[in-house]
Amino acid sequence: MSELDRLQAAMAECRELIREAHAATKDLHAAVREAKRELRALTEDEVAAQVRLEVSRQLEQLRERTGAAITEATQKVIAEFDRFGEALLGKETYWQRASGRRAVPRPDADVITLDVPPGADEGRS
Repeated sequence: MSELDRLQAAMAECRELIREAHAATKDLHAAVREAKRELRALTEDEVAAQVRLEVSRQLEQLRERTGAAITEATQKVIAEFDRFGEALLGKETYWQRASGRRAVPRPDADVITLDVPPGADEGRS
């Protein structure tokens, strides 16, 4: 085997190795693309799961706060209606502490009669 034949065989072997390396590189690029797709899909699933979890947690907090606010507001409305009912029935007591001061006691009777002696009006003409 001559030197030229040996060099041509080495060159052919190098070309074959280059072709195999290109094929391996192509396979690796395809594997990387597939891995990126899978990673993207897994990441999207993981992010979606995290978002769902956080949204559920915040909705539960909102539900609790809203329930507490509704209960508090309902109690205030009921108290106001009770107070209004007492005012209508003449049992109100809040007027006794108007503006933080003690008020003059309210008379028991709603109608006050004036006792004017007969003839008291006659002198005023």
